[in-house]
Amino acid sequence: MSEVVITLPGGSLDLLGGRLLRDGEAVKVEPRAWRVLERLARFRHRVVTKEELAAALRPEGAVSEGALRQAIRAARRAIGDDGPQPIIRSIPRVGYIFDIPSAPASQPAAVELPRESVPSVIIGPLRNHTGRPSLHWATHGLVACIAHGLSIDRRIQVQDALSLETSWPEGQVRMLQMLRAAGAHCAVVGSLRLAGGELALELNVHNQDKKSVIAIHAADPAGLVLPAIAALRQTVLGDGKRRASAHGMSGCSPLSIELFARAKHYAAMSRHPAALRALALLQQLEPEFPGLDLELLRAQAVCGSDDGLRTAARLLETARRGQDRCLEAQGQQHLGTLLHVKGRLREAAQSLEHGLVLGRACMPPHWQGYALTLLASVECRLGELHSVQARLDEAQAIFTRIGSQWGLLTVLWLRAIMTSLSGHAEQSIRWNRKLANAARRLNANTALVSVCLNLAGELVYADRLDEARECAEEATATALAIEVDVGLLSTVVNIHCLLHRLQGRPDAAAELLSLLPQPDRMQDAGYLWQAHGHAATAAGRVDEAADCFLRAAAECREQGNRAGEAPLLPWLVEALVRCGRLAAAQAELERADAQAHLQDETTTANLLYPRALLARWHRQEPEAETLLARLATAPAALPLFRRLGRELSAVPIDPRREHPMPMAPPNGVMRREYRFSQCVLDVERRELWVDGRRQTLEPRPFDVLVHLYRNRHRVVTLDELLDTVWRRAMVSPEVVAQAITKIRQAMRRGKTHAVRVHTVYRKGYQLRADAHAEADDDIAAALLPALYAAPERLLAIVPLSGGKPGADGDDRELGYSLDVLGYALAVHSRLKRMSDAEAKAGADGALAASPDAIAAAIGTRSPAAHILFARLMRRDASLTLTYVLITPTTRIEGSLRDRSPAELGRRLAAKLLLSDAAAEAPCLAADESVWMTQMLDLASRAIEDRRAGIAMQILDVILDQDADHDLAADLKARIIDAGHGTQDSTGRTNKSASAP
Repeated sequence: MSEVVITLPGGSLDLLGGRLLRDGEAVKVEPRAWRVLERLARFRHRVVTKEELAAALRPEGAVSEGALRQAIRAARRAIGDDGPQPIIRSIPRVGYIFDIPSAPASQPAAVELPRESVPSVIIGPLRNHTGRPSLHWATHGLVACIAHGLSIDRRIQVQDALSLETSWPEGQVRMLQMLRAAGAHCAVVGSLRLAGGELALELNVHNQDKKSVIAIHAADPAGLVLPAIAALRQTVLGDGKRRASAHGMSGCSPLSIELFARAKHYAAMSRHPAALRALALLQQLEPEFPGLDLELLRAQAVCGSDDGLRTAARLLETARRGQDRCLEAQGQQHLGTLLHVKGRLREAAQSLEHGLVLGRACMPPHWQGYALTLLASVECRLGELHSVQARLDEAQAIFTRIGSQWGLLTVLWLRAIMTSLSGHAEQSIRWNRKLANAARRLNANTALVSVCLNLAGELVYADRLDEARECAEEATATALAIEVDVGLLSTVVNIHCLLHRLQGRPDAAAELLSLLPQPDRMQDAGYLWQAHGHAATAAGRVDEAADCFLRAAAECREQGNRAGEAPLLPWLVEALVRCGRLAAAQAELERADAQAHLQDETTTANLLYPRALLARWHRQEPEAETLLARLATAPAALPLFRRLGRELSAVPIDPRREHPMPMAPPNGVMRREYRFSQCVLDVERRELWVDGRRQTLEPRPFDVLVHLYRNRHRVVTLDELLDTVWRRAMVSPEVVAQAITKIRQAMRRGKTHAVRVHTVYRKGYQLRADAHAEADDDIAAALLPALYAAPERLLAIVPLSGGKPGADGDDRELGYSLDVLGYALAVHSRLKRMSDAEAKAGADGALAASPDAIAAAIGTRSPAAHILFARLMRRDASLTLTYVLITPTTRIEGSLRDRSPAELGRRLAAKLLLSDAAAEAPCLAADESVWMTQMLDLASRAIEDRRAGIAMQILDVILDQDADHDLAADLKARIIDAGHGTQDSTGRTNKSASAP
């Protein structure tokens, strides 16, 4: 839920601090009572079963029914629960519920919130017109370093433009439009040029309708940073405050400033391991660099580094000792991100919640909004859907108030996920299509991957496989091109491998998985294991598939990923049945029956398919026929599983059997909360509300009502109710009639008479009610106003061998690698991929098979297009690219070698951008920067001083910057040959040793 401090009559419950407060003083609570209180309060959106409470009490000793009742009584005494409206309410034969309104007691008073008048700034990437290859990092790194220095002055709210994860356009008007979409008061657009022997930095500050220009000159890039920080502070805060405080970076060396800037550049390019190496080196060289621990924790969190836990502990201790709430809030946020990446979802939610409580009083609105969306995504995976809605409502209100379209894009993406989880498949598809268009307009690459992933998943389970394939290919190629985090990448690959399996493409699935590490080397909640399971199933290796799905389920349950367990179960049980492990399959189904979070309508309906498959293998044909008939008529069953059920029953055992009843049309009801004719049926809280009043209904009648509603399109037989609700217990049929009578009595207590349980003579019962038609809230997507379409520059990918697309059609073993390379080139050079069909149509009109002739033919159809002729070959563990890149202004050809196709695309994009810059600025300075020379000098001195570990760190950072740096590669090889360092699979040093 949304609070860590819950207000009670006369006191409060501090879940984070683990204490009960009354009149501001801590009240002593015995351990058993506290365990009960904590479990009930954390899951107060639903009924907590007796078994869950017993499990919570078990560390205190053996738990009997009487011991549980004593703990409940002690908990009630502790909170003073003796009024007419009990807080801890008993649900007979089921459990207990903490029945108190969720008031946001942890929010501070409004006067403590950050004032809207505090200026906020966002600085966009520089346009690099120097033509210097050694300054390609300045586009993102220099402005990130300036923004970091500006953020030290907390009178200014600085938004991180790099966190938007977009491909920034070259045009100033378009870039300014994208920056203003973040909702900041001031948007800064800059450019870097050569002026004689100096660098000239020009910053255009756009504040509402005002524009001011800041011009700074310096001999080296690091010399631009401190004057830019001072000038921006003066411009934003005003002349009277220009000497109010000195920025904290004034004592830093130019070498450290440039190293920090290059680290931020790596992060902007999604090269997070390289960023982490640079920041770790900076910590060695200048540990007092301001804000370094926080930036180091941010990089460690994204990479999932084990060192991040130690960094977080050190940072939080420093923040608490200095009573710095802002630093503590940011530290808790990054710690939550780290725990999320490592799959420790419950701890991640607690850390993020703590950070949010601290940040409400001191952090800017945009930070609070993003913290809320991050917490909502974690709680969504934990299955706590009630709290997710409150988080998103608050985040949407914040982003709407400050005018952040980027924030609203994130909120609406999460709402689309919620819509999908709630059973609104068609509406979720419409939302995701709109969001995908908005993400493309904003060049929001990571958001585009997430939205295309959601859309592909919806289309796959809607059995619209051809539409899903296009979305899955875009999501996969973009994710690999920008090197998204492991969790998102493995989820994308899982959906894509499922699609390959359903369309019978085992080779394509195997090729895709070859681009990723092995699943036992990753922590991703089991999604990559699922992908391997689907690939093995497609190839007919059912035993291997079952093992993979079992590993996926184990990781999913270990990390508490409830949202990921439900879609995994049907494939897991199916694989176990097909490989003959029937006892294990039955055990998984029994476990699903015992888990509360797997009792929703959709999961129950989808599991009918593997249940029918298991019955077939047991040769229980009547039961299999019954299950398949229920699957065909269940409104909540996904179309994909209905089709699989039809294929399973394609050959009827008994030709005289009844055909399934026609399926009722989808009604868009919620999974856990049903609304019909002024009634609300809350399954998680086990409550019935009629005309706004809660009606008491015993557990068995409540379960009967839920089953009748879920099957309201047909008559439910007496035997079915006995089997489903009473679990085949030895009871008489009269108990059903008694339950129906109690339901009717509860309905008659309200003014509503449109709901009635109709008795069908000698057949059963049917619930007749007009389902509440939920309003189509697609209007929320209108919160994202359409941006002006930017002119697109197209990129065509043509195989170099043979000259025309399709010439190598039979040789597809590197097809994915070439696609990833093309997407990486397009993303990092701000181009748009031309479809293969369009490229082939243009090439077919070429007069000859040469690259120049094909480029001319494609250019005739698509003026200003860029054409890449590429040939990929795999040698050992590396890829060799031979290429010819023809643009409207230049022609580049050569060869590159790297392990990653995404890195090849990125390096090719750098060559293209440098050639464009060289065309604008033909007078080039020397390529070798002063900073690089200083770094090599440091490495040489470290070797002379027998400090091989430091030398290896420095050389790794140099090679991250320039992979073809011969001198750095030679020095590193000499150190390794001397036995003073080791390498990992990527060629980077994983553990350095000092010289003897």
